[in-house]
Amino acid sequence: MHRISTLVLLLTLFATPVPAASSSDGFTSLFNGKNLDGWVVEGNAEGFKVVDGCIHSDGGKGGNWIRTVKPYANFVLRMEWMLSKTGNSGVFIRNGMNQPGFEVQLLAPWTPTRDDLHCTGSIYGHVAVNPRPDETTERWRRIEITCAYKHVTVTIDGVKCCEADYDQVPSMKDLALVGYVGMQDSHTGAGEWVKFRNIQIKDLDADPAFVAEGVKSSDPAVRKSAYDAAIRLGAPMVSPLLDIIAQGEAAHAHVAQMALTRIVGMASSSGAKSQTGKVRDALLNRLAHSGDSNDRARVLAAQLLGIIGSDDRRTARVLKDAVLGGGTVSGAALEAMQRIPGGRITDALLDALRQAQPPGKVAIILALGARKDSRALPELSRLAQKESGEIQVAALKALGTLGNSQAASVLQTVAQSGSEASRKAAVDALLLLADAPGLKASTRAEILQAAQKFAVTEAQRTAAGASK
Repeated sequence: MHRISTLVLLLTLFATPVPAASSSDGFTSLFNGKNLDGWVVEGNAEGFKVVDGCIHSDGGKGGNWIRTVKPYANFVLRMEWMLSKTGNSGVFIRNGMNQPGFEVQLLAPWTPTRDDLHCTGSIYGHVAVNPRPDETTERWRRIEITCAYKHVTVTIDGVKCCEADYDQVPSMKDLALVGYVGMQDSHTGAGEWVKFRNIQIKDLDADPAFVAEGVKSSDPAVRKSAYDAAIRLGAPMVSPLLDIIAQGEAAHAHVAQMALTRIVGMASSSGAKSQTGKVRDALLNRLAHSGDSNDRARVLAAQLLGIIGSDDRRTARVLKDAVLGGGTVSGAALEAMQRIPGGRITDALLDALRQAQPPGKVAIILALGARKDSRALPELSRLAQKESGEIQVAALKALGTLGNSQAASVLQTVAQSGSEASRKAAVDALLLLADAPGLKASTRAEILQAAQKFAVTEAQRTAAGASK
């Protein structure tokens, strides 16, 4: 038996045999017992039909194979089959896409020369069975095939008979990690047949924990498979991916961050409110956790909220608390609040401004200006006229960024009567305001004229002071 990693051993636990009638353990039926809905015949349509609740194929009809509509990457597949006296068929795995898949053989014991590499339960032509299963025909048999990334196991009637790892079988190294699941037709002449029933699958890529383990793999092909699965899962992967980022291993974190950014981008542009809300809630849950103020996962959660965040009470509260918490998380949360439109976010920033210590106030003031929300105008005006030092300068700059006529009026007042530093800052802010998009041409001309006048006056004051 080939050496198998600890991770693969854990993943094969998904292959534990279970009763075919149960569906409470994550298995989904692929066949409704009535028709071939959900299946595609890759050959003559007459090669497959439904008879007595089974998928039936007669030899000589040219059915080739029948496959699922949906491709699968990692899964547990189980079904029952019955062969005629000298029947020949198989189960195709990860087949029919860009790379070749493989076949698990189903065969009658009609020739003693058929070796263990090509008998029932073998990964045909790649891996022999051990032990060789009973191949008695004209009775129902049960097969279960587990594909967990590059690891494959085959069980016949509850007994594991074949196991392989792609990397340890030279002929399997380039086989696909994703493709269709299907069954071969009765690969015989007329008079022989094969039939299948109770076809069920458990999609391992529907389990966020399984996908997260793949993201952490050292194998690039496995990481790519897990990345694709994470994108398909969407919101349920947000928390596991943030956990990987928090753990800090660079290669794993890079893949996790790419996947998370893609999930957020897709959710924000899809228009599906439920998906968007689930992704946003997961990000808020991580950001709300107390912990290291420089935690990479919390920083990324805050940054992504700037893309997908909304002007609701919880988002405003969690971001405000993160701003007040300090560290790199604070800066990321402040940047997110600057990007999210809406009155609740503005009110939360104003509340943060009142609670923040002086070193943190400047950044909050500048963020308020960048939001261009007139709700911030009264507080910014008060700070520009009543405060001094860096707080006043920041408020003046924020008013310039805010870019409206009321802000211009405050700036002109300070430019006329403030201290030397505040007058200079007010003139700079007026020039900044004059560049604001959407400003009326007449208003822009008035502001520029006022700024030039104040600049001349300031120059005269400087010259007068120098001559004394």
